[in-house]
Amino acid sequence: MVGMNAVVIPKRLLEPRFGCEIMTLETWRLLDIGPIEPIETQIIYDMIAQGITEGESENTLIICWPAKPLVSLGYFQEIEKDIDLAFCRENDIFVTRRVIGGGGVYLDEGQMFYQLIHRVDSPASVRNIDAYYRKFLEPPVQAYRNLGIDAEFKPVNDIQVEGRKISGNGAGDVGDARILTGNIIFTFNYDMMVKVLKVPDEKFRDKIAKGLRERLSTIERETGKTFNREAVKKDLIHQFEKILDIKLVPGEMTEWERTRMNELKPKYVSDEWLHWRSGGRLDARTVKISASSSIGAVNHKAPGGLMRVTVEDVDNKIKDIVISGDFFIYPQDAISDIEMALIGAKVGTEEVLERIKGVYEKQSLESPGVTPEDFDTAIKLALEAK
Repeated sequence: MVGMNAVVIPKRLLEPRFGCEIMTLETWRLLDIGPIEPIETQIIYDMIAQGITEGESENTLIICWPAKPLVSLGYFQEIEKDIDLAFCRENDIFVTRRVIGGGGVYLDEGQMFYQLIHRVDSPASVRNIDAYYRKFLEPPVQAYRNLGIDAEFKPVNDIQVEGRKISGNGAGDVGDARILTGNIIFTFNYDMMVKVLKVPDEKFRDKIAKGLRERLSTIERETGKTFNREAVKKDLIHQFEKILDIKLVPGEMTEWERTRMNELKPKYVSDEWLHWRSGGRLDARTVKISASSSIGAVNHKAPGGLMRVTVEDVDNKIKDIVISGDFFIYPQDAISDIEMALIGAKVGTEEVLERIKGVYEKQSLESPGVTPEDFDTAIKLALEAK
């Protein structure tokens, strides 16, 4: 997406700690922004990742929240199948797609976002994604505990309290930068979350609503109290500094960053961006196209998320395939490489799995909770459904 020739050298700050001991800290910028336009909450971390890659931005922690509600779609999701666009239009709810994976979510001022963007080779970072989540989610876990909530990290990337999710998180790499986004949930509009989702019927929507209330919690629900947002924010920032061993220095966006932010806005509302993961290019009806050609589609639930596969085979070979869902894969653009590698694979044989494994090995892919075997299973199920 962006040039990759420029390199930003991380700053260092030497300062005395614990008497005469000298410790090396990595200095990061703090952008304490507060409420901003819905579209900007999703563009800003993409923009800074591009800036880091191009040598225009530094490692940054952003604290913000949307001034108005929005729906954020995961990078691999199919918008037509996951979001009720008609309801969102009728209720003036902004909808966009983010550059990292996961599921579609309703976001509003009841949440406070933390967004970390840093070089992938930052001394504070960890390359392995499972270890990365465990380390980088420790600060919000501790911030919740300081509110009297017995929060804990739950793989793949959640923060939970007694089995109930109380923070949703996701990470992804853009150019030379890694992005982590997550939220501190003060309150949550359960009813609106259910209404923005695409469901087959109202009975199913009622089932989702019941399950959502059982699985998702908030600070207010857990404590019965309303906490001062500024105090929670201050402690969260302190936890990031202490646990990641970084020094956060308050700053502002540069002119380059403001310009790039505005340049990215048309992309985030474009049909090309919103609909890029679409099985619609394949006629997803499970009907015969010809005597030797057919299409099948299926949803398959893996531990790491929902996988949706639409596949066309001709003469028992894969002619085209679309893989979507709310899972994570790193690097995330490798999903297209997996699809391309499968073209021509003979169905019903080990060739499909071997080609997927080949992409994993070649690109050193990581997909928490999702294995090559999960992809293979989903493809087999889709072929059986044709």
